[in-house]
Amino acid sequence: LVKHSKAVSAISAPSEENKSVFVIMGEKAKLQLQRDPRNVIEMTIADTQKVGINFTQTSMIVDEILKNVEFDAARIIYNRFNSVVAFVPTVSTVLSPETLLKEAAEGGSASQLAEYEIEGEEGQEELFQNLSEFQLASTLYNAQLENACSEQGARMSAMDNSSRNASDMLGRLTLSYNRSRQATITTELIEIISGAAALEG
Repeated sequence: LVKHSKAVSAISAPSEENKSVFVIMGEKAKLQLQRDPRNVIEMTIADTQKVGINFTQTSMIVDEILKNVEFDAARIIYNRFNSVVAFVPTVSTVLSPETLLKEAAEGGSASQLAEYEIEGEEGQEELFQNLSEFQLASTLYNAQLENACSEQGARMSAMDNSSRNASDMLGRLTLSYNRSRQATITTELIEIISGAAALEG
């Protein structure tokens, strides 16, 4: 994920005025991204796994991000669960409310929202603000779930490999022990038979 984060950062921020900043969830990525002084770490969120992942917690995280970080487009990079042994690094993009308004004014895909009847007295700016916040929270929640699922799959696979290796090692040690025991018994029998033959002769 760190490699993908660096690549996305390099692609999306080619100029100095358009630079990328990182909001990191977890300590491992923080430790790796801190090594490069060009990476600007705006915010770090830790200990999200101590309590089970839930939408309320994710919404609070998104509120903190929106208070402390300004962005045109948020790119969420996470591991998408593919199978127990495979996961795919994935990038999801969420546009800021300002970018959505600008796109709607220019006739982009966001302008199609005007075709729908919307209840309430919200203006377009407030509507885009709410939709953008909800999309960011939903996308981040999905990313957390996918990441947790990928992590559990990797742990399960690692434990399966460890159990298989331990079983193989136990089998080899049992075979070695049995051979050694058999050799000892055979040696003792030979000594007894030789002693008996010497007494007779």
